[in-house]
Amino acid sequence: MPHFRFRAVAANGEIVSGEVEAPTREEVLRRIEYLGHLPIEAEVAAKGLSNNASGAGKPPPARDVTIFLRQLALLVGAGLTLEAALQTLAEDANKPMLRFMGGLRSMISSGDSFAEALERYPAIVESAYVAMVRAGEASGKLEAVLRAIVEDRNRRELLGERMNSAIRYPLFLIGSAMLVLFFFLVYVVPQFEPVFKDLGDRLNSGAAFVLAASAWLHANLYAFFGGCAAIVLLLWSILGRREARSRLIAMIVKAPGIAGPMQDARTARIVGTLGLLVANGVPLPATLKILRDVVADGRVVAAIDRVHEQVRNGRRFAEALADTDLLPPLAVRMLRVGDETGDLPSIAAHAAQFYEHRSGLGLDRLMGAIGPAAIVFVSVVIGALVVSIMSALLSITELAL
Repeated sequence: MPHFRFRAVAANGEIVSGEVEAPTREEVLRRIEYLGHLPIEAEVAAKGLSNNASGAGKPPPARDVTIFLRQLALLVGAGLTLEAALQTLAEDANKPMLRFMGGLRSMISSGDSFAEALERYPAIVESAYVAMVRAGEASGKLEAVLRAIVEDRNRRELLGERMNSAIRYPLFLIGSAMLVLFFFLVYVVPQFEPVFKDLGDRLNSGAAFVLAASAWLHANLYAFFGGCAAIVLLLWSILGRREARSRLIAMIVKAPGIAGPMQDARTARIVGTLGLLVANGVPLPATLKILRDVVADGRVVAAIDRVHEQVRNGRRFAEALADTDLLPPLAVRMLRVGDETGDLPSIAAHAAQFYEHRSGLGLDRLMGAIGPAAIVFVSVVIGALVVSIMSALLSITELAL
C-alpha cells in the first residue's frame, strides 16, 4: 500500500504534517477532512512510513521511554489530548525522544490510533504494551493503562539492574586480571629475560612457560590484537541473531547456580505479563499469543503455543497449563486458583511478585558467591606469575652464592 505525505491546517490555525498509509490520495484527503483539518497537499512519499517509524538514528534509552510514558499518563489524566500532550513533552526532550514523539504525533495527526502509532516502533515499545494501549483506548481507560505499563517497566528495570550488578562486578575483576596479565607479559617479563637466559635448562617450568608466553606475545602482538577484534566482531554478529541469543540464554539458564534465579525471573516475567494483559482488558487467547514475543527460548514458545491452541479449542486455561512444563508447579497451582475463582489478574500479580522476590534473593546469593570466587581466581593467576618469576630469581641468587 502506498505512503502519502500530507500537510493541512488544523481548526486552531496550526499547520500539521505527517505521513500516512492509504490506498489512494482521495482516501488521505477524506481522513484529513474527517479530523476537521483543511488539506493543503497530499503527495506520494518518497520514503515509506515504515522508514520513518524505524527510527533512523540511536533509539531512546528504555529509562527515557518509561519517564515519557509516566509524564504522558499525567498529562492525559489532566485532560489533554494525546496530540497536545505529545507536543508539550516534545518541548523538553533529547533528540532520540524527539524523533520518537514526533513520529507518534505525526501518525496520530494522520488518523492513526495511539496503539497503531506505537506498533510502528517494535524496538522501543513491546507488543504486550501495544495490546494494553489498544484495550485502554477501546475502554476509555488509557491513563490507567499507561500507569500500569509504567509500573511494570519500573519493576523490570529494577530487576534488570540487579542482574547487571550480579554480572558486572565479576566481569570487572576478570577483565582487570586480564589487563594486569597482559601488562606483566608485555612490559615486566622482558626486563628479566636477559637474566633468565643464563639459567638455560635450569629454569623452572613455570618461569619457562611465562617467558615463552611473553616471547610469543611480543612476536605476534598485532596478530593477537587482530584475533581479539575478530572474535569480538564474530560474537557481536552471532548474538545479533535472535536464534543465537535464544540458544545462549538456554545454555546460561541450565548452568549450576544460575538456573534457579533465571527460571524464577522468567516465571515472573511470563506470569506478570499474563496478569497485566488480562487485567487491562486483553482477551486470554490474545494474551497467550502476545506472550510468544516476551520469551526467547524456543522450548518455552512451543509450550505457549500448545496452551494457546488448547484454550482456543475450549479447554480451561489452568488445565492446558498443567499439561506443560511452561511454569513451575507452584505457579501453576496459583494460576489455577485464579482461573477457578475468576480473579486471574490479581493472583497472577501476586505470583509475579513472589517469583520476582525469589529471583532477587537468588541473584544476591549468586553475587555473594561469584564475587569472592572471582577474587580468588584473580589472586591465583597473578600470584602464580609472581611466584614463577621470584622462584627463578631466587635460583639465580643461589647459583651466585
